[in-house]
Amino acid sequence: MVIKPILAEEISKNPCCSGNREGLRSALGVGGDYYDFLALPAGKLGIAIGDVSGKGIAAALTMASLQASLRSEATRAPDNLAGMMSNVNRLVYEASASNRYATFFYGQYDPASRQLTYVNAGHNPPMLFHCSDGEWPVCRLETGGTVVGLLESFSYEQATLTIAPGDILIAFTDGISEAMNDAQDEFGEDRLIETIKRCAVLSPAEIIACIMRTADAFVAGAKQNDDMTLVVLCAQTGTGK
Repeated sequence: MVIKPILAEEISKNPCCSGNREGLRSALGVGGDYYDFLALPAGKLGIAIGDVSGKGIAAALTMASLQASLRSEATRAPDNLAGMMSNVNRLVYEASASNRYATFFYGQYDPASRQLTYVNAGHNPPMLFHCSDGEWPVCRLETGGTVVGLLESFSYEQATLTIAPGDILIAFTDGISEAMNDAQDEFGEDRLIETIKRCAVLSPAEIIACIMRTADAFVAGAKQNDDMTLVVLCAQTGTGK
């Protein structure tokens, strides 16, 4: 079971971007991948993706704890995401067994300023694609700190960047980049990046379908042992959006 957002319609209510959240696939029936969208005050949009260590019911329960912690903390300090992540880390640490932790990314997008503020807690860095003169340079969202739930306390860092019209944000779990074929070769981030560039003009749903088809063709039916989750957001063009 990949844990789904409680309020999945948040993304469709935000006029600044279009997105799709259907790119998920569970490998073993009960897993620990998690993604979420949060409708926040002043029209801001919260975006979360995470991956708990281990599998099974214990991993799913840890991820449920992470989801609850995020939703309780996200509105308390709207500008201090680093402090919020420290609180989430402490709450997950207190609620989980000592061998449980999660990689976690959380960002808040402000449509008024077109700025995305984020903290990356040990997760595969999401990638921001910006079209420039026919090229798609990639910015990896790496600022943050260690995974949540492993240490009782940790001071995180946050970063802010501007999202231009036409930009594409891709967040994913390692089940995508580490998908393997029978020869034990990984799909890898390079193939993921080239796939995204190839289908960048498509809608978010079509981008996800393109990535999943390409990954499936690469693994060629080999059994996968990790959940696969993708979140795709495309910044819309238009005045004031």
